Parts: sequence; structure tokens; C-alpha cells
Amino acid sequence: MRRFLLGLSSLTLFAACAGATAEAPLTLKLGTPREQTLKDVKAASFCPKLDGPAQRTETYPRCERAGTEWGEAWVTATYDNDKLVEVRRWERYDNDDHAVERWNKLIGDRMKASPDATDAGDLLRARGPLEPGTRSVKAFLIDSKTIVAVYLLTPAPPENATILEAIMTSRPGAQP
Repeated sequence: MRRFLLGLSSLTLFAACAGATAEAPLTLKLGTPREQTLKDVKAASFCPKLDGPAQRTETYPRCERAGTEWGEAWVTATYDNDKLVEVRRWERYDNDDHAVERWNKLIGDRMKASPDATDAGDLLRARGPLEPGTRSVKAFLIDSKTIVAVYLLTPAPPENATILEAIMTSRPGAQP
């Protein structure tokens, strides 16, 4: 019986850690080779499905996990010459209160994870129009070449997402 309980508590701890990892701010670094990016995406609890030749933009669904969730999430990664040039984590919630709560939590967690980051709202706007359906956005300059923007969205096709966390270069068309 003791072994069973110990195993059950280990399983519970593992499931809790997997959930926390998938909900933490993304920490993928632009310019990373595709093979390393796949490992990093998997470590963030998103599961690459290698079912054909590599694509310029690939979608990685959230890995299966125990328990119920308020919404769903997936990551898209864009590559140029097999190097990561942009990452987007999309999240979809049916309940607007949950979406706003999640957006606020993601902003707070991003501020903790990147305490030296400066506001990058002007740099984000200089890149061009904001994402369609933007209700609110907070942008962080992580380093001299990287912006992380966290959007609260009004759902619209094709993604119908309510949250977008995007890691991109600070200048459109620039290499990381």
C-alpha cells in the first residue's frame, strides 16, 4: 500500500509540474537550430509531431496531461534556414473571465521571469499593425533583438484564440 501511495504522489507531482511548465512564459531563444527548438518545445510541454518533411512554420499541440483544463493551447514556430525566427503560443478559452485572468497571470509571470526587460510597446507598434482583435497587449524587450508580446484578443478566425504570446525580432525581417 505504501508503494502505491508513493507512486501515486510521484505521479501527481509529475502531472502538476507538466501543467506548470506549459503555463509558464515561453523561454525559447530566436536563432536556435530546429533540433534544439524541438527539445525546448517538448520541455515546455508541447509535443512536436514529426510526420513529414520539415516546414517553414510548424504547429505543436499541448502534450496530453492528467486533469481538466479551462482552455486549450498550441505553439507555432517559424524557421528560416532551420533556425527559429518566431514563436507564437496561442491559447483559447470559452470563458472571458478565465482569459483575462490567464492574461494577467502571464504578464505577471513574464515580469518575474524577465525582471530587466524594458517596455517594448513602441517597438512592437513600429513593426506594423497589432494582431487582429487586440484588446490589450504588453510587450517586453528581452534583449537588443527580441520582443515578447502578450496579447489579450477577441477571438477571430482562423485561430479563435483569446491569448497570444509571441517571441519575435525587434525589427521585422531582421535575423535573430
